[in-house]
Amino acid sequence: MKRLAILLPLALWAAGTANADTLAAQVAAEAKRLLAQVSTVQSSAAARPGARPQPITPALSAALQRFGLAASRLSSEIDQRGGPADLRCIFRGMAEETGKQLTAASEAVTGAEQAKALGRLTHMLKDAVDIAPAVGGNATAASSSRAAAAQCPAVQF
Repeated sequence: MKRLAILLPLALWAAGTANADTLAAQVAAEAKRLLAQVSTVQSSAAARPGARPQPITPALSAALQRFGLAASRLSSEIDQRGGPADLRCIFRGMAEETGKQLTAASEAVTGAEQAKALGRLTHMLKDAVDIAPAVGGNATAASSSRAAAAQCPAVQF
């Protein structure tokens, strides 16, 4: 049992330090999968703009939270590898925007409000599908500096 207690954290650490190419592919795949789900819920909410919206399912909420965490991890990995600050900032922004829009969609009073928040998530997920492949193995640019990567300008989705 002690071996399992020691091996499990090591296995989790090793999985967490997987190269950014793999994590970028995971982020893209998860965004693509979530895109269909969020679009469906958005359409449903938009169809009833003045009505009280359906609650976001716990499964969708958890999946979006996992996506946000993965985007945040990808941002950190890009930074650790000395990759381009713009990519690091994009994924950091996606992580923050996921939480913000998930909260807005969950707290929406009308279908129109919920559809708006879900529309922002849809747009962001489309961007994640398109941008994640750019992380690739060439994400380490000599022109990137730690000072430039330390801050991200405000990004609106």
